[in-house]
Amino acid sequence: MGQAAAAAMTLGLQVSDVSGQKSVKAPAVPAYSTVGELIQGLLMRMGLARNDVEGRPLTYRVRLEREGRLLTGSEVVGDALKEDDHIVLQPNIDAGGGGN
Repeated sequence: MGQAAAAAMTLGLQVSDVSGQKSVKAPAVPAYSTVGELIQGLLMRMGLARNDVEGRPLTYRVRLEREGRLLTGSEVVGDALKEDDHIVLQPNIDAGGGGN
């Protein structure tokens, strides 16, 4: 496979956390991966918390700045995102979701 074909199968993205304090470039995100897979890789790379202050697992969502919408974890990166898109990782806050 040539270099151009390989490049067409990846996207370069700008990524930040919701506070804007952590920001990374993701230069070669596989276009065939899901947004959920992208989130898991970015959490590790950005050093974001995986649990809240009470130890409960956090889930993250991705906001696509260009469209101002939240992406679902099952969306395919190559279908939902374009080269150089800016996405924001934000924890999914379950308001009042305490008592089980």
